[in-house]
Amino acid sequence: MAEMDGRLICRDLKSNSETEFLPVILISATHNVADTLKQSGAPNDFIAKPFDIETLVSKVNEQLVT
Repeated sequence: MAEMDGRLICRDLKSNSETEFLPVILISATHNVADTLKQSGAPNDFIAKPFDIETLVSKVNEQLVT
């Protein structure tokens, strides 16, 4: 993303009372983003690129259940 990092968008979503409940799965080629899951305003889950479709479907299903 050119203008805004996905982590910043996620932090904005999680800090807004109208959107904080929305599940966010961050997909990134940067494998060290997993540390972001421990921070305030973190995404609900993370997938590192490249990934297979089964992983994506599984993570989406996990978020739909919660």
